[in-house]
Amino acid sequence: MIEAYFQNSQVSMTREVYFEMCAALGSEPIDSEIPVEISDFPVEIQEIFAIYYKLKDDWDTMNGVYLGKTYTGLTDILNIYEIDKVDQKYFLEWFAVLDAARSKVFSAMRESRQSKK
Repeated sequence: MIEAYFQNSQVSMTREVYFEMCAALGSEPIDSEIPVEISDFPVEIQEIFAIYYKLKDDWDTMNGVYLGKTYTGLTDILNIYEIDKVDQKYFLEWFAVLDAARSKVFSAMRESRQSKK
């Protein structure tokens, strides 16, 4: 579900756009194809996404490879959001899950662009 969210966000596919596309084509929406949006996740995960997006992306600029988020300043951000010390480990584990899914999406996009050349 997380990977699908990142895929949809990269191509700006929202539920609204999907339903408009189905209406224009005269087809019925298929539940499994309806784009995942941030509001589909529990509030706790939405909060994790909000903090995750505050972190800086790290890229290998020579090769265009996504390296993940830079955790510089993470402790300050977690403290500003008043995340309990106990929950900070949980957040960090989720950041790793989000980074893995996002890396996979970026890698697939990169491979797709290279195969078209």
